[in-house]
Amino acid sequence: MRMRRHTGPGLGSIGTAPWGRFARDLGLVALTFVVGYAISAVWITPSASGDDHAVPRVLGMPIEGAKTALANAGFRSRPEGERPSPTTPRGSVLWQDPPPGMVLPPNAVVQLVQSAGPAPVTVPDVVGLALPYAEKVVVAAGIRVGRVDTVRGGGAEAGVVIATRPSPGNGRPRGARIDLVVSGRPAGGQ
Repeated sequence: MRMRRHTGPGLGSIGTAPWGRFARDLGLVALTFVVGYAISAVWITPSASGDDHAVPRVLGMPIEGAKTALANAGFRSRPEGERPSPTTPRGSVLWQDPPPGMVLPPNAVVQLVQSAGPAPVTVPDVVGLALPYAEKVVVAAGIRVGRVDTVRGGGAEAGVVIATRPSPGNGRPRGARIDLVVSGRPAGGQ
């Protein structure tokens, strides 16, 4: 007859069965994580193969040069109109979408917005102001004073602006010149 020895909870047996089940469960959790990560990395997430590449920076380039640079990088370009910009020269790329450096598949579309140059400046209404003050207002508006014509008569006191060419409210390019018409001495005056 065979006898088995029964050992109770002592120093040598700290309950190996529960620790073994814990280790097995921990291993299964780790294996599930590794398999799930591998599936998502290979199958679900798009691969970063050698075909995908970054969108080049074309901001500030002339629009035709930007189209060429995008075509050489394997992208298509689509112009999306113009917007005024005080800093970007007219005809240059003001904005691109997607932004530079974004990795895209070949033949993806990059939208380009062209600069229309600085926004036009409105001719200020300086009629009725003395010439020195009118000149300061015109310069502060972002345009320059062109010719100053003096007209005699009209009943206004001398040195007062009576008209502008073009008239107030019209748009002019920043830095353009406008002419001022100033009253001279009244007719018959000395």
